[in-house]
Amino acid sequence: GNNRAELERAIENVDPQQREGLSFLLLHMPEYDLKNLKADFLISNIKLAYRAREKANWKIPDDVFFNDVLPYANIDEPRDPWRKKFFEMCWPIVQECKTPTEAAQKLNQTIFGELSVKYSTARKRANQSPQESIDQGLASCTGLSIILTDACRSVGVPARLAGIPSWKNKRGNHTWVEIWDQGWHFTGAAEYNPQGLNRTWFQGDAALADPQSKLHSIYAVSFRKTNI
Repeated sequence: GNNRAELERAIENVDPQQREGLSFLLLHMPEYDLKNLKADFLISNIKLAYRAREKANWKIPDDVFFNDVLPYANIDEPRDPWRKKFFEMCWPIVQECKTPTEAAQKLNQTIFGELSVKYSTARKRANQSPQESIDQGLASCTGLSIILTDACRSVGVPARLAGIPSWKNKRGNHTWVEIWDQGWHFTGAAEYNPQGLNRTWFQGDAALADPQSKLHSIYAVSFRKTNI
């Protein structure tokens, strides 16, 4: 459509060593983004993601980097240019960390206080961008999870949203964060547990999930297109 020139400009101007990352985004991004995202937004996001990967004290496979560090968004939240601001805030927190787990734990313990964002049903909507949640100081579990995921990604920690449309006991739904560190591990956003990852208040409810039920299954978000 009318955005074709912007995408072509991104292809022409991206660092040749980062072209594979741009190709991944273009192949898998939603149609809305293809029609609206500008070259400068895409190139800046890619450049900052690759820089974070280079600075981090851990190594991650290309497929994990492309799907769980490089993306500029998680779901259908507004497309904020969050990566530079989050890197500047988060890198001093994690620069001595040796593993993605250690970095994610420090970020979860620290950033919500620094940003003055807390959980509240008074937030304007569930799927807020980081900046929307920061401006309000309020977020849903989804909004909090978007903040933590983006903060992790800004410093090269692979992260993604996970959640369930409805608990099996029908007492609501929930969104949380999964961190990749030689495999996927879960944590609640703004719910730091000093005992480590995979320790949350919702484990009992999650254990009741039914993989045969669309409503009661647990899903993890993928930027890469899947059959679901």
